[in-house]
Amino acid sequence: MAETLHRSPSAERPVRFGQLLGRLVLAGLVAGALAGVFSVLVTERAIAPALEIEQARAAAGGQDHDPELFGRGTQLLGGFLGTLLAGAALAVVFAAVYGLVRHRLPGRTDFARVTLLAAIGFGVVALLPALKIPANPPAVGDPDTVGTRTAIYAAVLLCGIVLVMLVSALVSLLRSRGVSVAATTTAAVAATAVLLVLILLLVPDSPDTIAADVPAAVVWNFRLASLGQLAVLWTALGLAGGWWIDHLTRAAGSEG
Repeated sequence: MAETLHRSPSAERPVRFGQLLGRLVLAGLVAGALAGVFSVLVTERAIAPALEIEQARAAAGGQDHDPELFGRGTQLLGGFLGTLLAGAALAVVFAAVYGLVRHRLPGRTDFARVTLLAAIGFGVVALLPALKIPANPPAVGDPDTVGTRTAIYAAVLLCGIVLVMLVSALVSLLRSRGVSVAATTTAAVAATAVLLVLILLLVPDSPDTIAADVPAAVVWNFRLASLGQLAVLWTALGLAGGWWIDHLTRAAGSEG
Protein backbone atom coordinates (compact mmCIF):
# COMPACT_ATOMS: atom_id res chain seq x y z
CA MET A 1 0.00 0.00 0.00
CA ALA A 2 1.37 3.37 -0.95
CA GLU A 3 1.82 5.65 2.02
CA THR A 4 1.05 8.80 0.04
CA LEU A 5 -1.43 9.89 -2.58
CA HIS A 6 -0.67 12.46 -5.27
CA ARG A 7 -3.26 14.52 -7.07
CA SER A 8 -1.41 14.34 -10.36
CA PRO A 9 1.90 13.11 -11.78
CA SER A 10 3.31 16.61 -11.43
CA ALA A 11 5.30 17.47 -8.34
CA GLU A 12 2.88 18.28 -5.53
CA ARG A 13 2.82 17.85 -1.81
CA PRO A 14 1.78 14.24 -1.09
CA VAL A 15 -1.27 13.30 0.93
CA ARG A 16 -0.83 10.60 3.52
CA PHE A 17 -2.90 7.45 3.26
CA GLY A 18 -4.18 8.04 6.78
CA GLN A 19 -5.76 11.30 5.60
CA LEU A 20 -7.33 9.50 2.65
CA LEU A 21 -8.65 6.77 4.94
CA GLY A 22 -10.10 9.26 7.40
CA ARG A 23 -12.07 11.11 4.71
CA LEU A 24 -13.40 7.93 3.19
CA VAL A 25 -14.43 6.45 6.53
CA LEU A 26 -16.33 9.68 7.24
CA ALA A 27 -17.97 9.32 3.82
CA GLY A 28 -18.75 5.69 4.68
CA LEU A 29 -20.52 6.76 7.86
CA VAL A 30 -22.58 9.28 5.89
CA ALA A 31 -23.38 6.62 3.30
CA GLY A 32 -24.29 4.09 5.98
CA ALA A 33 -26.59 6.59 7.68
CA LEU A 34 -28.39 7.40 4.43
CA ALA A 35 -28.71 3.70 3.58
CA GLY A 36 -30.04 3.08 7.09
CA VAL A 37 -32.69 5.77 6.66
CA PHE A 38 -33.63 4.22 3.30
CA SER A 39 -33.94 0.85 5.02
CA VAL A 40 -36.29 2.21 7.67
CA LEU A 41 -38.44 4.22 5.25
CA VAL A 42 -38.46 1.94 2.18
CA THR A 43 -37.02 -1.53 2.76
CA GLU A 44 -39.02 -2.06 5.94
CA ARG A 45 -42.26 -1.44 4.04
CA ALA A 46 -41.21 -4.12 1.53
CA ILE A 47 -40.42 -6.61 4.31
CA ALA A 48 -43.69 -6.16 6.22
CA PRO A 49 -45.93 -8.13 3.77
CA ALA A 50 -43.45 -11.02 3.78
CA LEU A 51 -43.54 -11.16 7.58
CA GLU A 52 -47.34 -11.22 7.46
CA ILE A 53 -47.19 -14.21 5.11
CA GLU A 54 -44.90 -16.06 7.53
CA GLN A 55 -47.30 -15.36 10.40
CA ALA A 56 -50.26 -16.55 8.32
CA ARG A 57 -48.42 -19.79 7.50
CA ALA A 58 -47.73 -20.40 11.17
CA ALA A 59 -51.37 -19.76 12.07
CA ALA A 60 -52.62 -22.04 9.30
CA GLY A 61 -50.33 -24.79 10.50
CA GLY A 62 -51.66 -24.53 14.02
CA GLN A 63 -48.38 -23.19 15.34
CA ASP A 64 -48.25 -20.48 17.95
CA HIS A 65 -46.31 -17.44 16.88
CA ASP A 66 -43.36 -17.25 19.25
CA PRO A 67 -42.83 -13.78 20.69
CA GLU A 68 -39.72 -12.11 19.36
CA LEU A 69 -36.84 -11.52 21.73
CA PHE A 70 -36.57 -7.93 20.50
CA GLY A 71 -39.42 -5.74 19.29
CA ARG A 72 -39.56 -4.54 15.70
CA GLY A 73 -38.49 -1.06 16.75
CA THR A 74 -35.38 -2.44 18.45
CA GLN A 75 -34.64 -4.56 15.38
CA LEU A 76 -34.91 -1.49 13.14
CA LEU A 77 -32.54 0.44 15.39
CA GLY A 78 -30.09 -2.46 15.35
CA GLY A 79 -30.36 -2.66 11.58
CA PHE A 80 -29.68 1.06 11.25
CA LEU A 81 -26.59 0.82 13.46
CA GLY A 82 -25.45 -2.25 11.54
CA THR A 83 -25.78 -0.36 8.25
CA LEU A 84 -23.83 2.52 9.73
CA LEU A 85 -20.98 0.23 10.74
CA ALA A 86 -21.15 -1.58 7.40
CA GLY A 87 -20.68 1.75 5.65
CA ALA A 88 -17.57 2.48 7.68
CA ALA A 89 -16.16 -1.02 7.09
CA LEU A 90 -16.86 -0.74 3.37
CA ALA A 91 -15.05 2.60 3.32
CA VAL A 92 -11.91 1.02 4.81
CA VAL A 93 -11.81 -1.58 2.04
CA PHE A 94 -12.65 1.08 -0.54
CA ALA A 95 -9.79 3.30 0.67
CA ALA A 96 -7.31 0.42 0.41
CA VAL A 97 -8.43 -0.40 -3.13
CA TYR A 98 -8.44 3.25 -4.19
CA GLY A 99 -4.93 3.73 -2.85
CA LEU A 100 -3.77 0.80 -4.98
CA VAL A 101 -5.55 1.55 -8.27
CA ARG A 102 -5.92 5.34 -8.26
CA HIS A 103 -3.14 5.80 -10.83
CA ARG A 104 -4.93 3.40 -13.19
CA LEU A 105 -8.34 5.07 -13.02
CA PRO A 106 -9.28 7.54 -15.77
CA GLY A 107 -10.32 11.04 -14.82
CA ARG A 108 -8.69 14.40 -14.26
CA THR A 109 -9.85 14.79 -10.66
CA ASP A 110 -10.06 12.57 -7.62
CA PHE A 111 -13.79 13.22 -7.53
CA ALA A 112 -14.13 11.57 -10.95
CA ARG A 113 -11.89 8.66 -9.96
CA VAL A 114 -13.60 7.98 -6.64
CA THR A 115 -17.08 8.09 -8.15
CA LEU A 116 -15.96 5.80 -10.98
CA LEU A 117 -14.52 3.27 -8.52
CA ALA A 118 -17.75 3.46 -6.48
CA ALA A 119 -19.77 2.78 -9.64
CA ILE A 120 -17.58 -0.24 -10.41
CA GLY A 121 -17.95 -1.45 -6.82
CA PHE A 122 -21.73 -1.15 -7.00
CA GLY A 123 -21.77 -3.07 -10.27
CA VAL A 124 -19.61 -5.92 -8.95
CA VAL A 125 -20.86 -6.20 -5.37
CA ALA A 126 -24.53 -5.26 -5.77
CA LEU A 127 -25.86 -5.15 -9.32
CA LEU A 128 -24.28 -8.31 -10.75
CA PRO A 129 -25.36 -10.54 -7.80
CA ALA A 130 -28.83 -8.96 -7.99
CA LEU A 131 -29.09 -10.10 -11.60
CA LYS A 132 -27.91 -13.64 -10.93
CA ILE A 133 -29.03 -14.45 -7.39
CA PRO A 134 -31.39 -11.67 -6.25
CA ALA A 135 -32.29 -11.15 -2.61
CA ASN A 136 -35.50 -12.74 -1.35
CA PRO A 137 -37.85 -11.58 1.44
CA PRO A 138 -38.26 -13.59 4.66
CA ALA A 139 -41.15 -15.68 3.28
CA VAL A 140 -38.97 -17.01 0.46
CA GLY A 141 -35.99 -19.29 0.83
CA ASP A 142 -35.12 -22.66 2.29
CA PRO A 143 -32.78 -22.56 5.31
CA ASP A 144 -31.15 -25.76 4.06
CA THR A 145 -29.90 -23.98 0.92
CA VAL A 146 -28.06 -21.17 2.72
CA GLY A 147 -24.67 -22.76 2.03
CA THR A 148 -25.43 -23.23 -1.67
CA ARG A 149 -26.73 -19.69 -2.06
CA THR A 150 -23.69 -18.29 -0.29
CA ALA A 151 -21.39 -20.25 -2.60
CA ILE A 152 -23.24 -18.96 -5.67
CA TYR A 153 -22.97 -15.38 -4.41
CA ALA A 154 -19.25 -15.81 -3.75
CA ALA A 155 -18.78 -17.26 -7.25
CA VAL A 156 -20.63 -14.34 -8.83
CA LEU A 157 -18.60 -11.87 -6.78
CA LEU A 158 -15.33 -13.53 -7.80
CA CYS A 159 -16.38 -13.57 -11.44
CA GLY A 160 -17.22 -9.88 -11.23
CA ILE A 161 -13.78 -9.07 -9.86
CA VAL A 162 -12.14 -11.12 -12.62
CA LEU A 163 -14.30 -9.32 -15.18
CA VAL A 164 -13.08 -5.93 -13.97
CA MET A 165 -9.46 -7.09 -13.99
CA LEU A 166 -9.71 -8.48 -17.53
CA VAL A 167 -11.39 -5.38 -18.92
CA SER A 168 -8.85 -3.16 -17.15
CA ALA A 169 -6.00 -5.19 -18.65
CA LEU A 170 -7.59 -4.89 -22.09
CA VAL A 171 -7.90 -1.11 -21.75
CA SER A 172 -4.28 -0.79 -20.60
CA LEU A 173 -3.12 -2.92 -23.54
CA LEU A 174 -5.03 -0.87 -26.09
CA ARG A 175 -3.79 2.39 -24.61
CA SER A 176 -0.18 1.21 -24.71
CA ARG A 177 -0.60 0.51 -28.42
CA GLY A 178 -1.97 3.97 -29.15
CA VAL A 179 -5.55 2.93 -29.86
CA SER A 180 -8.00 5.84 -29.85
CA VAL A 181 -10.19 6.56 -26.84
CA ALA A 182 -13.37 5.83 -28.80
CA ALA A 183 -12.11 2.45 -30.01
CA THR A 184 -10.82 1.56 -26.55
CA THR A 185 -14.17 2.43 -24.98
CA THR A 186 -16.05 0.38 -27.57
CA ALA A 187 -13.78 -2.63 -26.98
CA ALA A 188 -14.17 -2.33 -23.21
CA VAL A 189 -17.97 -2.16 -23.42
CA ALA A 190 -18.09 -5.13 -25.80
CA ALA A 191 -15.78 -7.22 -23.61
CA THR A 192 -17.82 -6.35 -20.53
CA ALA A 193 -21.05 -7.38 -22.24
CA VAL A 194 -19.61 -10.71 -23.42
CA LEU A 195 -18.12 -11.58 -20.03
CA LEU A 196 -21.32 -10.55 -18.27
CA VAL A 197 -23.41 -12.84 -20.46
CA LEU A 198 -21.00 -15.72 -19.79
CA ILE A 199 -21.28 -15.18 -16.03
CA LEU A 200 -25.08 -15.11 -16.15
CA LEU A 201 -25.18 -18.26 -18.27
CA LEU A 202 -22.50 -20.38 -16.61
CA VAL A 203 -22.98 -19.66 -12.90
CA PRO A 204 -25.81 -21.80 -11.41
CA ASP A 205 -29.09 -20.16 -10.45
CA SER A 206 -30.46 -19.98 -6.93
CA PRO A 207 -31.91 -23.34 -5.80
CA ASP A 208 -34.82 -21.67 -4.02
CA THR A 209 -38.30 -21.45 -5.51
CA ILE A 210 -41.04 -18.94 -4.74
CA ALA A 211 -44.07 -20.49 -3.03
CA ALA A 212 -47.51 -20.00 -4.54
CA ASP A 213 -48.75 -18.03 -1.52
CA VAL A 214 -46.12 -15.32 -2.04
CA PRO A 215 -47.31 -12.65 -4.51
CA ALA A 216 -44.79 -11.61 -7.15
CA ALA A 217 -45.17 -7.99 -6.07
CA VAL A 218 -43.94 -8.85 -2.57
CA VAL A 219 -40.80 -10.47 -3.97
CA TRP A 220 -39.99 -7.76 -6.50
CA ASN A 221 -40.71 -4.88 -4.15
CA PHE A 222 -38.27 -6.39 -1.67
CA ARG A 223 -35.63 -7.02 -4.34
CA LEU A 224 -35.89 -3.49 -5.70
CA ALA A 225 -35.79 -2.03 -2.19
CA SER A 226 -32.70 -4.09 -1.33
CA LEU A 227 -30.94 -3.01 -4.51
CA GLY A 228 -32.04 0.57 -3.92
CA GLN A 229 -30.54 0.52 -0.45
CA LEU A 230 -27.20 -0.65 -1.86
CA ALA A 231 -27.43 2.01 -4.58
CA VAL A 232 -27.85 4.69 -1.92
CA LEU A 233 -24.88 3.30 0.01
CA TRP A 234 -22.49 3.22 -2.96
CA THR A 235 -23.71 6.50 -4.46
CA ALA A 236 -23.30 8.38 -1.19
CA LEU A 237 -19.87 6.82 -0.63
CA GLY A 238 -18.75 7.84 -4.11
CA LEU A 239 -20.11 11.38 -4.02
CA ALA A 240 -19.16 12.24 -0.44
CA GLY A 241 -15.83 10.43 -0.60
CA GLY A 242 -15.02 11.93 -3.98
CA TRP A 243 -15.76 15.45 -2.76
CA TRP A 244 -13.68 15.10 0.39
CA ILE A 245 -10.73 13.42 -1.33
CA ASP A 246 -10.74 15.94 -4.16
CA HIS A 247 -10.84 18.79 -1.65
CA LEU A 248 -8.01 17.15 0.31
CA THR A 249 -5.71 16.69 -2.68
CA ARG A 250 -6.44 20.17 -4.04
CA ALA A 251 -5.60 21.68 -0.67
CA ALA A 252 -2.37 19.66 -0.50
CA GLY A 253 -1.46 20.83 -4.00
CA SER A 254 -2.07 24.47 -3.20
CA GLU A 255 0.18 24.22 -0.14
CA GLY A 256 2.98 22.62 -2.11
